[in-house]
This record gives sequence, structure tokens and C-alpha cells, in this order.
Amino acid sequence: MRCWLYFDGTNDRSFYQQVTSQLYFTLGLGDKPQFTAPCWYFPAGGGVHGFDSVNAVYNHGMPGQSEILKLARPIIIPVRQNIQVNAQFFAVGTTNVLDLLNNAATDDQMVIQFMLDGLQTRDVQ
Repeated sequence: MRCWLYFDGTNDRSFYQQVTSQLYFTLGLGDKPQFTAPCWYFPAGGGVHGFDSVNAVYNHGMPGQSEILKLARPIIIPVRQNIQVNAQFFAVGTTNVLDLLNNAATDDQMVIQFMLDGLQTRDVQ
């Protein structure tokens, strides 16, 4: 499981700081939530990494397969059960990241993605 964030523009630093602390993901199977964690718990495992002398380059985790969150035990999904990932924002202190995102500058670019990686198997009839 991983979360990939991309922000560019006037407010990119603030977006990275606020989204990683205020965005929570819940993995649900069937009607039951199985796993809830903040965005910073799901490093991207890829993307831009490094810096230059003029502009800061922000990212959400180091690039590499070893940086992706791997569960110690597999999550077994019963036959014909749905799987969902819900994203929720929770304000921290006086700053609400949803207000920042909704009132972004015209040059701000924002992408938030959540990915599930894994092996899929099925019963053979």
C-alpha cells in the first residue's frame, strides 16, 4: 500500500506538510474497516527525490521497492467481498488542509493517489 503525493506551485511546501499530517486512509473489506493510518505511514516508494541549489524538491518517501509499506501478514479477502479505501481529512490545530487545498493559488498543482499492490489469487472451479 502506498500514497503518492505531488504538489507544485506557490503552496507546495505547505501542502506536503499539512496533507501528510491531516489525511488518513482506511482500508475496508466488506463492511468492516481493517486498517486505518495517516498518510505519512504509506510512503510512495517512487517519484522525484533529491534537491537542487535553487528550488526545494519535496517528496513522500524515498524511491525504491523497499520503501513501500508491506504488511507482515496478508489480508485475505473472502470471495465476493468488496474492497475500498476511504480518505478522510482531520484538521490539526487551527489549520484545516481542506481550506488550503480548496483556496489554492492559480499556479498550484495537486495530485493525491493511493495504490494497493499485491498478489491476487482466485479459486479454480
